[in-house]
Amino acid sequence: MAFKETKGNKTVEALVMPAPGAMFKGYIRVVTEHVNGPIGQTIGRGCGRPVKTEQAALELAEIEARRVISGK
Repeated sequence: MAFKETKGNKTVEALVMPAPGAMFKGYIRVVTEHVNGPIGQTIGRGCGRPVKTEQAALELAEIEARRVISGK
């Protein structure tokens, strides 16, 4: 995991998961703190297509994670 950042009550981290065909896909995990406890989501949308290397997938996921944490 190369990117993990917290801003307010939202924590965003970039990660990589295996994809079909011996490829890798970038994902982001968003955890929001609420009164009743944390709510987590794993989102693959916006993190690019499956790629051949873990590092390339992580780079794509990190770009999306930075966009989500900035609020844009």
